[in-house]
Amino acid sequence: MKKINEIKKLLPNNIEECLLISAIFDVSRKYDNMFVKELKKIKKNMGITIDTIERNKLRKAYYYSLPNKYNLKFLYTDEQLSEVLDDFIARLKNYNSNTIIASLEKRIEDVGSNRVSDNTREWLIQYNKRREKWDYSLLILNINQELFSKLNHSIDKLTSFVSNTYEKLENYRYLTIVFDGDLFDNVGKNVTWQIIYKMSVFAENFIQFKDKFFPFHKEKQIKRLSEFLKERNIENYDKLSSDFYNSISCGFKFEDCYISSDISKKILVLKKIELDDTNVLCPSCMTSIQQGNSYPEMFLRSWECKNPKCPDRSKSGRGKRFDEYGTYRYFKLSEGNKNNIISDDLYKSWHRDIFDTNLDYIDYLIKSYAWNSEKIGLVNYKKINKKTDRKIVMVNDMNLFKLSDITYNNLPIVKLFNRIHDQITNEETLKSEKLTNELNVYNENSSIYLRKIASNQIGAAITSPPYYNAREYSQWDNLIMYLIDMMINANSVYSSLINNSYYLYNIGDIVSEDNVYVNSNMSKHRIQLGFLSCMFFEIIGYNLCGNIIWDKGEVQSKRNSTINLFSGYIKPVNCYEHIFVFNKGKDLNDNSKIVKISPVIKINSKGENKYKHTAPYPVELVSQIKSFALKNKYILDPFLGSGTTLVWCRDNKYKGIGFELNKDYYNLCNENIFKNEKVNEKED
Repeated sequence: MKKINEIKKLLPNNIEECLLISAIFDVSRKYDNMFVKELKKIKKNMGITIDTIERNKLRKAYYYSLPNKYNLKFLYTDEQLSEVLDDFIARLKNYNSNTIIASLEKRIEDVGSNRVSDNTREWLIQYNKRREKWDYSLLILNINQELFSKLNHSIDKLTSFVSNTYEKLENYRYLTIVFDGDLFDNVGKNVTWQIIYKMSVFAENFIQFKDKFFPFHKEKQIKRLSEFLKERNIENYDKLSSDFYNSISCGFKFEDCYISSDISKKILVLKKIELDDTNVLCPSCMTSIQQGNSYPEMFLRSWECKNPKCPDRSKSGRGKRFDEYGTYRYFKLSEGNKNNIISDDLYKSWHRDIFDTNLDYIDYLIKSYAWNSEKIGLVNYKKINKKTDRKIVMVNDMNLFKLSDITYNNLPIVKLFNRIHDQITNEETLKSEKLTNELNVYNENSSIYLRKIASNQIGAAITSPPYYNAREYSQWDNLIMYLIDMMINANSVYSSLINNSYYLYNIGDIVSEDNVYVNSNMSKHRIQLGFLSCMFFEIIGYNLCGNIIWDKGEVQSKRNSTINLFSGYIKPVNCYEHIFVFNKGKDLNDNSKIVKISPVIKINSKGENKYKHTAPYPVELVSQIKSFALKNKYILDPFLGSGTTLVWCRDNKYKGIGFELNKDYYNLCNENIFKNEKVNEKED
């Protein structure tokens, strides 16, 4: 064939034509969908799962007719061959032909003699040499009342542990903090959740990175925040913005917070992310001829192999992309050590982030967040008898809790919100409006309109606020702006509540781009909306006195599912949301518990949203306010949504007031709350 001969001229004479054709199909990836269909058929018929490593090997076998246990073999038509050859020749003309041909030649060389290259052992040997500078690959800290008392009930000493151990922990690895039982301060107040949220917020913000990071456009970010603050009538907006963006706050990354079924244990999971410019060997060709100019996530550098003979160059001649953590994880999977396999029982027991209290969480943590032969530090544990191939080190160094230079209150994010709060509390208010109806619905901005409501009328509040950029009606330029608006609203609610009243705040964590320092997918991660909300609630003056965990049951989600039941790959499905209990007073009681309530199923069998709202919450959730509400006072919902809170008030004979800014949802509220009754509507 003329087209084949045209390509052959660019290659050594001894290459077999059938092998060349296989390599061209391999490079083009045009018919990978045929391979996927064959694989799905095999998995379905045999009832098996195939992990990433085996899949990659089967793909090679498929294209190059190598022996394999499923007898997979790629069969193509003359028309398909002609199409692929045309595409390949066109790419030779439009891209760097030398690199494309070099990569093609290397693939043929590797696959020749029925051989598929495996760099697993060599790569891991080289990588392990550079890991010697770190003390631990995983740290597990146990915080109980005994330790907290020994530290004189100092939250700052607990946050200092986070900063003091940062350099001891291997990069891209995990610090897990186990809160074993409730923690009480020196006056007997349960401060468990206060400690958890402060340690988590501290962990993400305690390092101030001031070096050059080219994706961070400092002046642009300062301008955006400054303009936002100006629109909210915040004085000194330029200074507030420039002070906040004087550096990039970083450190660990929030990954999860597991909760035991009796709420006695909470496990905070934090991942270390430190910018590292050290070259990483290419997993395909084992060279360090590379450049790095992108980041799959903040501070995790991605490299592109520039070796022209790398066998994994793209069909356009681009080099393979890889990052340090992802490559290490892949090769540990490829290594296939049986001690890194997650058993079906272990996976099923921990498939949700609410776990059975009686489970061995240490076994799970070391199996999920560390690999064979790695060193694991257990802090504040007595000697444990555990059979494991990991190297367990009992750490009893109290110097790890020595006060560090930066404390929670000195974090730039905490300082920013304190300074903004100082201004919004000094605004003049006109509290003159008396409520007369049993149920009141306003098409207004509750942050503003609540200032008009006369005092001593609202005895409790409950809401599920808009989640940051989760819906079409809740969009902000970045996370900081969202949190500021939520603080302004929470401050208005605080001013309207009577003394010693309660505010139940339903909020869940989300996965999204925070856009705080960079506006790209690089900033996408799991955002701890709940704990960040606690931060500004406390600044306002609320007293956090509990966390009602809304267990949504077996969530029908595959976002965190994986067929790689192997260390480093599994993640539990997020199955709960917080309902923080805030008190406008000095309640010392703990109101924490777990309630199991199924989420609202919005879509019917016809694919229609029968609730006409994208995020309604169940009426059973509102019933949590009952033990905190007063019959002679109003229950407030500042973000009414579809009207669920006032529907509950109507059905349970409580007085209610709610605000919904969106006109369509406001009309929906009236329809749901009053049905066909004629009401006096307040409109813009």
